[in-house]
Amino acid sequence: MPRPDKGTKQKLIDTAKTLIWTSSYGAVSVDDICKEAGVKKGSFYHYFPSKQDLAIAVMEEYYEYKIEAVMKPVFAANKSFQSQIEDLTDAILRDNRANLEEHGCVCGCPLAALGSELIGEEKIIRAKVEEIFGRCREFLINAIRRAVEDKSIPVANAEEKAQEVHDFITGLMIMARIHNSLDGLERDLKPGMRRILGIDDKFEISQNRI
Repeated sequence: MPRPDKGTKQKLIDTAKTLIWTSSYGAVSVDDICKEAGVKKGSFYHYFPSKQDLAIAVMEEYYEYKIEAVMKPVFAANKSFQSQIEDLTDAILRDNRANLEEHGCVCGCPLAALGSELIGEEKIIRAKVEEIFGRCREFLINAIRRAVEDKSIPVANAEEKAQEVHDFITGLMIMARIHNSLDGLERDLKPGMRRILGIDDKFEISQNRI
């Protein structure tokens, strides 16, 4: 899917995404965003009533052009469940390595970072994070349901298992951000996914595909 044109609004979204992701929502001001984007403050408020509104736009774009763009082909219905999980883990590791190379630090999951930072405040942002997480879980729920139906995995409740998988991935990415290291993610993601989903130990994710 092509990304939007690099107009003023898009510059603000891209700049805010980078600054908030590599730092934090609270540490980044509207002035910081405008300065980094080379945009006048009046133009900022023309497009976004507040920093909160910009953060919502950043999250929506991140979902559309990052998460959804990856999840749709990963969970294509014509693929086996093992292939779907293989492709998902490959995509997660590739993305985190690319972000480390681009930004010089481990960014983890920007949605989780925002949600955990804003506990007790910015309820609109926290609600948006949970809404988008819900969309992500739907991909997992549907894939797990199909896998249960064709007896690929021994799972009874697709919703609960999807939540467990989502929490496991998110937790690893949060810890990777905290430690500023991908060691744990690279070590634990693949075997952890196999264990949680009950995938046979013979299922191997090729290192050379990442």
